[in-house]
Amino acid sequence: MKMFRFLSDDDNMCGPRPPDGPISVDSEIITRVARPMPGQAESLESPMDYDAVFSVVKRSVRRVTGRERAGLGFALSRLPPTLGAFWQVGGNYIVMNEALVDEMARIAASPLEFNSFVYMILTHEYLHSVGYIDEREARIMTEKVARSTFGAGHPATTMSSRDIWQMYPQLLSVRGGTGSSIRIISKFDSDSLSYFA
Repeated sequence: MKMFRFLSDDDNMCGPRPPDGPISVDSEIITRVARPMPGQAESLESPMDYDAVFSVVKRSVRRVTGRERAGLGFALSRLPPTLGAFWQVGGNYIVMNEALVDEMARIAASPLEFNSFVYMILTHEYLHSVGYIDEREARIMTEKVARSTFGAGHPATTMSSRDIWQMYPQLLSVRGGTGSSIRIISKFDSDSLSYFA
């Protein structure tokens, strides 16, 4: 059995997609999504910790939207299986579903597939934190950021454009939890350290 784990020393995204319908997305942003960032496709191919994946997320979002935010924290919690992660409006923490992370670590065929899953969830929640509060708009922008960064055929783009629970139905069967306890990951958003110094 293959298992992929983050290399971290510490050891309100994703529910079913909302119905299709009209949504406005800044046309200036759409025009910036024309071509992938050079050299970024390799950036998710080897085992990475949450901090390293988040660095890719922040660069990608900044390049596509012009928006950024410093000083976010990260935690893991066992959440219901239909919830990938959440960020509370006005909050400073992204909380990711540890049950889904564990299952993806078990079933992913490569570090690229596993890191793409984490990238997709972190990008979605980070977009919420920089002002894309509407769930559908954040989903659309998650796909646009991934497509701009990695191109159309990359696993992060595919995961961002589809329902992750349809792609990986076994995620619906994981034993989740209520989120009653969280585990803070201390090494996260280290790119912001100089911002606060």
